[in-house]
Amino acid sequence: MGRNINIELEDDLFQKLHEICNGDEKAMKEYIYNAIKNELSQGNPSGSSEESLESYLNKGQSGSRNYGVKGQGW
Repeated sequence: MGRNINIELEDDLFQKLHEICNGDEKAMKEYIYNAIKNELSQGNPSGSSEESLESYLNKGQSGSRNYGVKGQGW
């Protein structure tokens, strides 16, 4: 069962999409669907603030309070 979502596009983005799809609304919807599907299939969407626990812990320096706050060094 499909779900619908409405989004607003900036004018320049809409114009680019309109040109790529030659004004075909069905093609535009399919293009957007495939773009989202491809982005999500890559695992971690670009721009996501999520990171692995290991990379988070490795940001702090050994012996610093920040390192200890992150769960290590205390």
